[in-house]
Amino acid sequence: MLGNSKGFTLIELIIIIVILGILAAVAIPKYIDMRQQAADSSARGILGGLRGAVTMVYADRAINNYTTPIDMTTVLNQVQLSGYDSSTYGPAALTVTISNQTYTYYLNDTTSIPTTPPSVTIQTSTGTPNW
Repeated sequence: MLGNSKGFTLIELIIIIVILGILAAVAIPKYIDMRQQAADSSARGILGGLRGAVTMVYADRAINNYTTPIDMTTVLNQVQLSGYDSSTYGPAALTVTISNQTYTYYLNDTTSIPTTPPSVTIQTSTGTPNW
């Protein structure tokens, strides 16, 4: 009588569930790593844009003999940034959030008229990145 019944046995269903569990155990950590790498790449792109903008502001000030220090507001007026959720900035720092990771960019000299272009450094919520 059971020869015509259609469907899956309990063993077949358990095997499928185990296979799906193994796939999820492999895929989820990879997904998390990919999200972190994407956030770091966006942060590096913003860092490059800020460094380029600092150089442009410094060159403009050197050519036109400006006597005011370079601050983050001046730098942000020279660059178009995207890829982050929210930001706060002060005279020497810019903090952005990318994929729930906080990145803070520091402008090293905002109190004096620089004789060389100021540098921009980055720090994450877990410390200074090694990239």
